[in-house]
Amino acid sequence: MKVALIGYSASGRSTLYRAAARGLAKGDVTAVPVPDERFDLMVAQVKPKKQTPASVILHDDLDPIQGSGKAFSLKLIDSAKKAEILLHVVRGFDSPVVPYHDTIDPVRDQEAIDVELVIADLQIVENRLERLKKSATLKTSGSPDYMENDLFTRLKDPLENGQPIRAMELSEDDQAIVRNYQFLSAKPMVVAYNVDEAEVSNPSPRLKKQIEELAERGTPAFTVCATIEEEIAQLDPADQPEFLEALGLTEPASARVIRATYDALGLITFFTAGENETRAWPLKKGSNALKAAATIHNDIAKGFIRAVFVLSGDFVAAGSLDAAYSAGKMTLEGKEYIIRDGDLLHIRNKS
Repeated sequence: MKVALIGYSASGRSTLYRAAARGLAKGDVTAVPVPDERFDLMVAQVKPKKQTPASVILHDDLDPIQGSGKAFSLKLIDSAKKAEILLHVVRGFDSPVVPYHDTIDPVRDQEAIDVELVIADLQIVENRLERLKKSATLKTSGSPDYMENDLFTRLKDPLENGQPIRAMELSEDDQAIVRNYQFLSAKPMVVAYNVDEAEVSNPSPRLKKQIEELAERGTPAFTVCATIEEEIAQLDPADQPEFLEALGLTEPASARVIRATYDALGLITFFTAGENETRAWPLKKGSNALKAAATIHNDIAKGFIRAVFVLSGDFVAAGSLDAAYSAGKMTLEGKEYIIRDGDLLHIRNKS
């Protein structure tokens, strides 16, 4: 999954990118493994020839936004459209040596970027509605142009009132049209407030309230001190907990970014395990066994018969699939079985 970092210039976006990349960054695009103790335990037990964790791809190649009220560059818009989710890095730290476009106000800046995303989408909607007026099939019920005109007419007023598309209730058909246009305000969003070290575990009342309100609207948000996190990311993993504890944290920035990304995208993880390869797979929460099979390979989904399921923790505790079966921890399910977070599955299909 592609995560695009956005933010004003001097927000510390690239610093957080390097911290979240856990020292793996070689350029401005990095694949970061999803930290998952369940996967590590399975690998230790199975000892496969190949291990493939789930991963997110962080992109720090978008143009920085130069200041409040400045239009997004076309390059930024084009790059952001290709992302599955946006990570907005917001400056909340003051510094006499790092210039900024305005006073430090993270709540204001976060809301200003949201408005710019909405404005960019509103322009597309207005332009499309204007072109649709010339369509010969505009009034033909059920035609593509009729459906687009109906949807965009419904989108226009909320967008004019500053409401992002991701906050609107849309049907599956509406969502399919929205995806075709890659609207920026329709994309899931994660907000990282880059604050001073002292404010990481003790944000101001105003910022704390903003984080809570964003969470209520389905937008994960958290505070981070990117400079300190980058230093911690360069330490030996065994030494990191001590420094994190001093900040009042239990996990590094990489884990918080990825966890928030998973939450915003509505993802869970399921596993496949074998001597050749043990692998972690991201999947939309609420997906069934057939969708999981298709995630692995379309041919496996086409030949799907049944699937054997066991929670990864039960598998590790039992020591093997046979032992998990003997302990009554395995179930045989059909296509409509809803995948649980942490499920380990073995699919029986027509060969």
